[in-house]
Amino acid sequence: MNDAHKNSRDQRLSDEQVRRVLVTLLLGGTVISFSNSALNPAIPVFMSVFDVDIVLGGWVLNAYVLAMSVGLMLSGYLNKRFASKPVYLAAVLGFMLGSVMGMMAFNMSFVIMARAVQGLSGGLIIPLLIGMLYQIYPKQQHGRIMALWGIVIMMSLAFGPLIGAYLVDQFAWWTLFAVTLPLIVIVMAMVWRLIPEPDRGTHDTASPFDTVGFVSLIIWLLAMMIWLSTLKIDFTHGISRRDDLLKIVALGALSILFLLSAVAWWAYERRQSHPLLNVGLFDNKTYLHSNVISITQTVGLMLCLLLLPILIQEVMGESALWTGVVLMVATLVASITTHYAGKRVDKRGARGIGMAGITISALSTLMLAWCLYQPTLWLLILTMSVRGVGVGLAYLPTTTVGFSSLPKDSVTEGAALNNISRRIISTIVITLTTLYIHSRSAQLLAAGSDVGIASAIQEILVIIALMLLFTLPSACKLPRAP
Repeated sequence: MNDAHKNSRDQRLSDEQVRRVLVTLLLGGTVISFSNSALNPAIPVFMSVFDVDIVLGGWVLNAYVLAMSVGLMLSGYLNKRFASKPVYLAAVLGFMLGSVMGMMAFNMSFVIMARAVQGLSGGLIIPLLIGMLYQIYPKQQHGRIMALWGIVIMMSLAFGPLIGAYLVDQFAWWTLFAVTLPLIVIVMAMVWRLIPEPDRGTHDTASPFDTVGFVSLIIWLLAMMIWLSTLKIDFTHGISRRDDLLKIVALGALSILFLLSAVAWWAYERRQSHPLLNVGLFDNKTYLHSNVISITQTVGLMLCLLLLPILIQEVMGESALWTGVVLMVATLVASITTHYAGKRVDKRGARGIGMAGITISALSTLMLAWCLYQPTLWLLILTMSVRGVGVGLAYLPTTTVGFSSLPKDSVTEGAALNNISRRIISTIVITLTTLYIHSRSAQLLAAGSDVGIASAIQEILVIIALMLLFTLPSACKLPRAP
């Protein structure tokens, strides 16, 4: 009787701890998502305040994404080597440091540095959170838990742009960093008091760090981003046909060099017993195809987050508040759709949902490109809402199925690999997009067009739609049931 009572009490305490951990994790994710989304409408404001162009303005987003990639590289090793609680606390403290740096920024470079610090911390937090969620809940509840996670994150993404736009419009840009400080303090207190100390015996303190893999990937990323940044100088001035040909040859040669070096790094990681990133997880076909979908959906989403504020504020001449309204409505629609899709994927799998979501998100992106001929706010709200339905159906359900196909002890590594793949590719595409818009709009304006930047954005949206449609075969490869 006493043993039964003791077991019942332990189970009750365990359930209480699970609920506490869930609330803490969701709030931590909310802070990161809110901070990121609140800054998106302010990119044109940063461009105006610090007198920079769209290429440098895009680094407010790129610096965060690139630094997050570094954090993701480290997360798998730190999760194996150390207890989750101190790593979580250190990452949240780092995010707070980034917020303080942002408040004190006196030029664009300092703003970018602050976002890099926040990105590094966020990259440590996200895979750890997802891994803990998958550890404390059984597989048959993964869809619902990830749907709950998605709703909370989507709500912060929804209200972040509106609150951010209000702060910029009524106060000053630095309040975008200051507003997160009280939330960060609350999260740190909750982590300290509510998350229990883990069993230290479960951590591999002797696990070696893949220094070669880490350093080589960092060098590769930095070299690539520096090279991409120099393209602005090359393509914004008039050049002769001979120079054109030489530049195309150089561009092709460097592209092949970066591709070959990436393949070499991939092969090196596959041979390691303790890799920086467990690229062998891509041997799991369900996980592979879910990543293809999540990467393209992320690229499309982040490009819309970058381009929509510029379109509304620079092209249409509306205030930042309208950017917040459009993004809020679209994200609310996506969160409702995510809730529905999360319940459905537990019963019927992600194949049908994924195919429907990809189709809707691609067609709505084409609709958004068409809207730019005569853009109006109500049409943008409607189109972005339809796109929100597509994102809600395509992104989280397919990602959930991919994670569920992995062993539980590999989910944190899988989350890190998924996130870093999305971040690196998004950073590359965003950089190329800003360079293209800068050069293309200058070319159109020189030719006498008065809608240069709008036409360039329109062309990018068409490319995004086609990219999304090409992922339909991956959705067809997903299982019908979990």
